Amino acid sequence: MKAWWLGLNTREQRLVGALGGIVVIFLFYSLVWQPLNKKIINAEKRVARQHELLVWVKQEVARYQANGGNSKQPRNNASLSSIVNQAASRSGISITRIQPQGDDLQIWIDNIAFNSLLQWLAQLSEKHGLTIKNIDLDATDIDGEVRVRRLQLGNN
Repeated sequence: MKAWWLGLNTREQRLVGALGGIVVIFLFYSLVWQPLNKKIINAEKRVARQHELLVWVKQEVARYQANGGNSKQPRNNASLSSIVNQAASRSGISITRIQPQGDDLQIWIDNIAFNSLLQWLAQLSEKHGLTIKNIDLDATDIDGEVRVRRLQLGNN
């Protein structure tokens, strides 16, 4: 290697030295600087997402405390069965069978889109203050649909 270097004229030695410096700078940038920079950017994004989550949680806690610890809206004096039937008809859900079980209500639904079921249950919980005490689902042959074998709803 030394013999090869000494065999080059001064101009070629400067050119090879400059090219070697450029290669060292490129290797440093691509192997050290760029990966560190990407990790810093990703960490900053994670911190920003966590900060947004923290702000949201603080707002929800404040809202919960402002409601006196009761986030559910007050229920009207309608029976549990009528509330469930009205909410189901508004959501276009066909209930197969309803059976009172003490203070609770058991419901069976043959086929329903899973997303529709979730929206309906969220509505019952949020608007009417009902609690899902137990649910038993079966998959159907159609993707995205389930069969509600037993759903037990009750008051808080």
